[in-house]
Amino acid sequence: MPKPEIKGVHIVRKTTAKGVKEYHYAFRGGPRFWDTSMGPATGPTYHKAYARILEKHRQAHFGHAPNSVSAAVNAYRESIAFSKLKPRTQSDYYRYLDSFDHEFGKDPIEMFEEIESLAELEEWKNAAYGHSRRMYDYATTVVTRLLNWAQKTGRLRFHHHHNVERHYKVDRSGYVWHPAEIQALLDVATERERRIILTCSEGGLAPQDACALTRAEVRKTPEGRRLYFRRKKTDNITSFPVTPALAEVIDTTPPDQETFLVALRGGPLTPLRASQILKDVVRRANAAAAQDASKTAVPTHLRLYDMRGTAATSLLRAGCSLNEIAVCMGWSMRTASAMIERYARVVPEVSDEVLGKLMRAETEQGRRDVQE
Repeated sequence: MPKPEIKGVHIVRKTTAKGVKEYHYAFRGGPRFWDTSMGPATGPTYHKAYARILEKHRQAHFGHAPNSVSAAVNAYRESIAFSKLKPRTQSDYYRYLDSFDHEFGKDPIEMFEEIESLAELEEWKNAAYGHSRRMYDYATTVVTRLLNWAQKTGRLRFHHHHNVERHYKVDRSGYVWHPAEIQALLDVATERERRIILTCSEGGLAPQDACALTRAEVRKTPEGRRLYFRRKKTDNITSFPVTPALAEVIDTTPPDQETFLVALRGGPLTPLRASQILKDVVRRANAAAAQDASKTAVPTHLRLYDMRGTAATSLLRAGCSLNEIAVCMGWSMRTASAMIERYARVVPEVSDEVLGKLMRAETEQGRRDVQE
């Protein structure tokens, strides 16, 4: 069984005539705030239910402290500033705010006006997220956002959590799946695994977008069909042509299936689970390559998200303009320019094709010079 999304939540599972049902409690012996009938135990709605029941419990047993960290966290969650964040960002923030509230909730918010609070914050981040530099830095960002908001709304006069050093630095724009590597995955994948791989590699989709894709995002065009949707991460409009392989995924989706992609057992597919499935397929592909030298080995550092690069380089090979690539990938023009420059350097085929174009152009120019 998967671990609870919120640290400290107590889950009770009971077998009923309709299957296994889960009941979620704020803590062992605490109030219940969720059960299976309310939907998946993830996302902003789940975290809001947890925050509200926890605050209700605190008020009933410890009284309401308007200047407490917990009160500030709850107020921030209900603020316009928080509501303006993208749904995906809100979901991520809830996890870190829950952990922060669990650690400092009973303390007065004014504690962060003291320089000594930096040491306490570092101790909390080390204990909760020291295993991951990326999560450690994300916690730094969330806390800074919260304290900045508390200062702007008069809950704090000032705080010291500014310009805190970041430790996670990575640029994955240079990681691209090559056609032979995609094919190596497809050769060993099951049908549902194939659908995940094809949707991400052919549609240029990030895992969170691929998992949520439905028929409503497929539109007819004079030339065929296209995917038309807003990216979960940026809310940017994306318009991507439906390739024959992607069309097969769309057309073979059962009529009663809400999303094109589902988990291996038929349930809802999450981005995390999709990434885990890809890792399993990579292991099988490499096991096959170890036994047969004619098969392609797949680099283990490549991720499902990196398949967006595969789609971008396909557009680049097809001679698409910068504006066309930006629209298809859901990028700004500036981002598209920077990304394509990087992809052109790391994909040998692109360099070869560019060289061929240059040579043909020089030959054509030479002919015109002779004619003149």
